Amino acid sequence: MDGLWRNRGGLSDVSMAVSGEHHHQLKAEIATHPLYEQLLSAHVSCLRVATPIGSASLIDAQLSQSHHLLRSYAQNTAHHSLPQHQRQELDNFLAQYLLVLCSFREQLQQHVRVHAVEAVMACREIEQNLQSLTGNTQCLVKILISVPFIWQMLNSSDSYRMQNK
Repeated sequence: MDGLWRNRGGLSDVSMAVSGEHHHQLKAEIATHPLYEQLLSAHVSCLRVATPIGSASLIDAQLSQSHHLLRSYAQNTAHHSLPQHQRQELDNFLAQYLLVLCSFREQLQQHVRVHAVEAVMACREIEQNLQSLTGNTQCLVKILISVPFIWQMLNSSDSYRMQNK
């Protein structure tokens, strides 16, 4: 278990290292962790960077449905709890993950200014991590990669660079 939290490649990497009941226990611990709301907010902030305005309501709808999942996880943690050393590892991992997400949001904003297509692809990865974090298997957001959207983002990026020369 020691090496479980050392790989900071994303929640999906951690999830793959765990199986069955322990996987559900970890999800329950994360969902009831004091940093969970901040982690969820950080994920959503990353998603909103390059999500078209028309799709933002899909994010809000997904978040409103996540409370049911939290309740079921909270019931699960009432029966089981992590040992103290694993709880400390989880605390450290989630704190580091939150910092990474905040930094990543800033990097995404830069990408949007410079490389809109790359930012959209990075948001897809964040979307997958958010789905893993919330446990919802429905598509969270349909990030529409359309020529008009990319054209608009690239033109906005060009305007931004011209204004800041």
